[in-house]
Formats: sequence, C-alpha cells, structure tokens
Amino acid sequence: MDEIDESDEIDASDPLMGPPPEPRLLTFAQLDLRTARFDALVSQTGEIDLFCSSTDWVLPARAAFAPGARPFVIEAPEGFVALMAVPTVEGGRALLPLEASWGLASPFVGPDPEPLVALLFALLGDGEPPADALFLSGLAIDGRAFQAVEAAVSRSKRWLLYEGPTAGRHCADIRGGLEAFYGRRSAGFRANARRARRQAAAAGVTYEHVAHVSTAAEVVALYDRIQAVERRCWKGMGGHGIDNEPARGFYRYMVHRLARRGALRVVFARLGGCDVAYVFGGLLAGTYRGLQCSFDDTHRSLSPGVLVHLEMIEALAAEGIALYDLGSEMDYKRRWGEEGLRTSTAVVIRSH
Repeated sequence: MDEIDESDEIDASDPLMGPPPEPRLLTFAQLDLRTARFDALVSQTGEIDLFCSSTDWVLPARAAFAPGARPFVIEAPEGFVALMAVPTVEGGRALLPLEASWGLASPFVGPDPEPLVALLFALLGDGEPPADALFLSGLAIDGRAFQAVEAAVSRSKRWLLYEGPTAGRHCADIRGGLEAFYGRRSAGFRANARRARRQAAAAGVTYEHVAHVSTAAEVVALYDRIQAVERRCWKGMGGHGIDNEPARGFYRYMVHRLARRGALRVVFARLGGCDVAYVFGGLLAGTYRGLQCSFDDTHRSLSPGVLVHLEMIEALAAEGIALYDLGSEMDYKRRWGEEGLRTSTAVVIRSH
C-alpha cells in the first residue's frame, strides 16, 4: 500500500496545525498532512467515536477498503467534513465517511457540527450536486450532528432523510487495575479469569509487552509476528483472519501510524519460546482502543485470548489509562465491559 511510509526512522512531527482562512477541498494525501489539526479537533468533538473518527482509523480504512474512492474532504476554519465519493449500482455517486465498513467514523470533526453540516449542504448546492446519496455514519442518536442534518434536509427541497443502521460499542472501566476491573465483572467471570491465569503460569506461559517501537523496520517485524499467530488461529485457518486482504493492509497501515506517535500497544503470550497469542490496539485521549486478538488454536485449552486481554488491562491500568474500548458490540463483550456510545447513520437521498 503506497500510503505507508516505511522509511527507517519514525517521525511523529506534523507542523501543519493552523486552520485555513476559508474552506477548501483536500486530497487524501493532503488530509494526511493535516493529521495533527484533524486529530486535535477529533478530541474536541463531542458525541463521536474518537478513535474511529481519527486519522489512525479512517485513512487506513479508506486505503484498504475503498482504494478507488475519490476524496470529498472539506477543511474549514470550524473543522473538517471527511467524506469520499464512490459509484452506486444505479450509475450515480454516493458520499460516505472514509470508514464505511463498520459505520463507526463520523464525517464531522469540530467542536460545533452545525456550521460543518451547513457547509456540506451548501457545497451540495441547488445545481447539479456531486452525489445522489449521502451515508453519514457515526452520528450520536438524537445528537447535535444528526439534528443539524435533519434541519438541513428540512430546509431543502432536494433531499430526503432516512435513519439507517445503528452501531453500539462496549467499553470497560479499567481504573484501579485488574482487581478493580474484576470487581465490576460477574463472580463467574472472576473465577474463570483467575483460574486461567493460574493454569497458564503453571504451564510456563510468559508475556511480552511492546509499547514503543523505534523504527519502521521494527514495526514490520512486529506485524510479521502478529501475522504468524493469525495464520494458526481458527479465523486464519478458516480464511477469515487479518492475514488476508484487505484486512491485512488495513491493520498494517494502522500499526505503522500508531507506532509513529507512540500509541501502539501489543501483548504477546509465549510458550516454549514461541508466540501463542497476541492482542494489539492504540491509545487516544486516555482510552485504549482494542483492535485485534488471536491465538494459536493448538493452545486453546489455556484460554490464551483471555490471558492477553487480562495482561493488557493490567499494563494499561498501570500506565494510567482509564478505559478499554472493546469496539463494536458482540455478545461476548458484554461480559468484559459496559455499554458505550451508540451511533446511527443518516441516509440522505436526492429526491427526484
């Protein structure tokens, strides 16, 4: 993937922080150069999934899952509207956030979504619009951005609004360390987790933590280790792991970006000198976003996936991280965390 800079030394600097004097359209490469301002504004934006709206998520997602998309990225003094244009089956074009696979990213980045929504609809205009449909995901249900979209559509005679799918998250409070985390879980969870750790210790399982990577070559080697475990997990052996494209490229690009700013966190479980499990994710605004976890299926009886999660929680809490974002809702995540942000997608269709 040509977006990855694999030069030897990792450079976290980005001097381009200031706002433009007036709105302008950016290419994807130009947005990458505006990473510092974009992500600073993400942290100031309420009612959004911070990590999944940041450049560490949306730029890898666009490159991996929509390589042919055209940019429709607006930078304004008030913030950003980050969209991409893709063809529709009817022969028209749709505008989507740069990450549209899970519908987690918000396209509106800035403290106040109202001027950003107004700017978007002003550019859509009364003439021939640049798209026939908009899929504006990552908007808090009944939140300010969704309300601003509703108001903009109601003022226009060219668009119709529908509420699309919703997306929930689970997040675990890890303040106070592993014992405090256990205290927020069920008695059965606590007993099983402690038993798994005792059995793993008796079997000789050890852990390796990676929190800082100095060079891009080291990131490549680290990701190769992750991929080696992935090929031995049930997902990889079934052809559904992140060792296949486009997921392989998505996470590879993201790991490089996280490493550049010192936000990558990885834990390996090891047995007999070999990696048997991994978990990795990234930090943003005092929260760890878990990304992927897999284990060698031949060691399933040791619960290696549970082990690396617990080890990661212990390390993050010691680092002062308050929340472990488990990502999109799944049944098993209810045992690990509490319900978090819920967002919806505003589906805006041109009326005919």
